[in-house]
Formats: sequence, C-alpha cells, structure tokens
Amino acid sequence: MSHPANTPSVAQRTVTLVDLQIQNILSVTHALTLVGAKVVVARDAAAIADADLLVLPGVGSFSEASRRLFQSGLAGAIQRHALERQRPVVGFCLGMQLLADRGLEHGEHPGLGLIPGQVVKLQERPPEHRVPNVGWRTVRLKGHATMALPFEMDDADFYHVHSYHFEVKTPSHCMGTTSFAGTDIASIVAQGRVLGTQFHPEKSQEPGLNLLHALVRHFR
Repeated sequence: MSHPANTPSVAQRTVTLVDLQIQNILSVTHALTLVGAKVVVARDAAAIADADLLVLPGVGSFSEASRRLFQSGLAGAIQRHALERQRPVVGFCLGMQLLADRGLEHGEHPGLGLIPGQVVKLQERPPEHRVPNVGWRTVRLKGHATMALPFEMDDADFYHVHSYHFEVKTPSHCMGTTSFAGTDIASIVAQGRVLGTQFHPEKSQEPGLNLLHALVRHFR
C-alpha cells in the first residue's frame, strides 16, 4: 500500500476493543495507536452501545471465549451492533473464529453467527505440517475480494498462530486463503460490515500495520 502506516488522517477514528480478559489487548492497542486510532477498551455490553468500529481480538480457546461472550452479555451487544445498527465488526485470530455459527474446540459451542460457518480442527500432516500452525504464511486474495474488502493487498505474509480454522458455509464469504498441508484454508472472511482475519495484524509488522490503517480509515 502506498500510504505510510501512521498517516494522521485517521486520528479522530475511535476503535472499541472487546476485552474478554483472555486476550493480549495491549499489543492490539499499541498497533492501532501506531496507525492513528483512538482506542477504547470495553468489558461489558454497555461499553459498546455507542461504538463505531468494533474489534474483537482473540487468543485462547473457542470454548472459553464463547462462554465469556454469552455469560457477560457481550455476544448480544455485538450482534446488535452488527445486525441492527449495521456498524462494522472486525475479528482477529480467535476473534475471527468467534464470528462463525459454532466452534468444535472442546465440544460444540455457539459463536456469534455473523458469518455462516463453523470452526474445526486443522488436519495436520506430519512431519512438515503440524498443529498448531505457527509462523508467517502468505495470504492470497480471492478474485471477488477486491469488490468487498476495504483495503487493497497483493499476496503478503502475515503471522498466524492457530490449531482450528474457519470453514465458511458460503464460498463467497472467503476473501483470502493460506495453504496448510496442501489445502487452502480461510485466512480472511467477510460479509457486509463484518470481517475477520485468521492472522494477527498487530504481530505482522508493516503488512499488518498497513492493513490496520486501511481498516481504521475506510471500514465504515
């Protein structure tokens, strides 16, 4: 992307981070601050009632994150934000997986149901392809992605850490893929104003900061 990551034109955009108190909020906050965003951390439903751009970062297990989302009332608040208010929601890593209908990690657990699909375990192929899938992986955009995503991106490497992956119900909701054990898996998913990345933009150096900048500036 041609613009620098710290372009000041996004300085007034407020990003609300959903904190389930199992994620590394500090690293995401730092990265968003670097691209000029004002960051607010929300730990309950009331705190996101008037949010603009909502970000759900994620580290940990789907089962525990799902439990915290629904017991706290945050799940309903996020669903209202996306479906009733039609405001943007972005999920990173586990946060992307939580956008699905359900996850199959340690049993079956409900997701937010914002992008149809389910989260299933990666099928490893030792010795080269083991779970978890950790490291820099090339993300390739699908042909239809340029019309749906709020950013432009050539094939670029982003940092992944995951043992499960998002199986989309509708192929057009998969905007970008990576390869694992000879199979293409979803690395970017989107539907309307809901978007998720399996990788961690905040850990992906310049490509990650450029993507965050584009989201903060253009995803509305």
